[in-house]
Amino acid sequence: MLRMLRLSVAAIAMTAAGPLAAQTLTITTAGGEYGAAMKQAMWGPAATELGLDVREETQSDGFAALKMQVTSGAVTTDVIHLGSPEGAQAAAQGLLEALDYSVIDGKSLPAGAQSEYCYPFSSYGTVMAWNAKTVSSAPKTWAEFWDVKAFPGTRALRANAQDLIEIALLSQGVAPGEVYDILSASGGLERAIARLEELKPNVAVWWTSGAQSAQILKDGEADLVVTWNGRAQSVKADGGAADYSFKGSVIGTDCLAVPKGTANKDAAMKLIAAMTKPERGAKMTDFISYGPVNPKAYEGGLIPAERMQLLATAPGNVETSVFSKADWWVKNGEAAQVAFDEMMNR
Repeated sequence: MLRMLRLSVAAIAMTAAGPLAAQTLTITTAGGEYGAAMKQAMWGPAATELGLDVREETQSDGFAALKMQVTSGAVTTDVIHLGSPEGAQAAAQGLLEALDYSVIDGKSLPAGAQSEYCYPFSSYGTVMAWNAKTVSSAPKTWAEFWDVKAFPGTRALRANAQDLIEIALLSQGVAPGEVYDILSASGGLERAIARLEELKPNVAVWWTSGAQSAQILKDGEADLVVTWNGRAQSVKADGGAADYSFKGSVIGTDCLAVPKGTANKDAAMKLIAAMTKPERGAKMTDFISYGPVNPKAYEGGLIPAERMQLLATAPGNVETSVFSKADWWVKNGEAAQVAFDEMMNR
């Protein structure tokens, strides 16, 4: 009787105090429109589904914040949004927990996009764009982009090795699946740099920011521009004389990771799993033109057909593309940039 009375008193006390507090997790994003889209489409609904209290922090440099937390032993974030190259760099430095693929769906990711430490969830493409007023017949391949006789006009390229060395090999007919095999082999990087040097005399502008590339396209400062699909689409949507193609694009991804030493590791893995369900990746495209990496997001009419045309990883766009290999860039990026800079200075 006494034991039952104590249990009853405890139950009454719990009822009076209300339901148990939800577990609190912190997610770190870059904020802005991207962060707002993630909240609306991904982690907000996922938190509700799991019964978690998720709080957001924003950082313009997520990698720096991650490194400071982990190395100081004061980890305050549980899930962090990174660019995949940053994710690969963080993994190489031991800053991340290995993803729990017994909880997270890794089998649905396309070949070339998988990661042991940072789960890719959204994508953009480095594409070929052109001024629709001055270019009556646009190149259909990177080989044609290099053919300045058949396709005359000035070019604008990014002043950076990343994506351009992959494109240079594609322009020589290298299959998308073989690009990194060649870059990893002896002489592969030199081959790509030499190919870029062939085009260099016809490059009018080497741009250094996405905003600059869009302005070049809008103003007609160059006829053919290598840029990001979101930048080209923004010019087109604003009524500019611009068009672009995803054929042969280099796909970059953003990813979600769990910092090493978080106290909420298991819950963080569950949050990533819930955030990256196909319907939530599809919902992201309501807010921002970044394509989901999970192909299942494109099934069942989750994304309207007219919107799918604007997404790098959509069927019809992704088949000829190369997924940028973050691990390769962490290992070889410095050498690639040095070789690129030397080419630029010759």
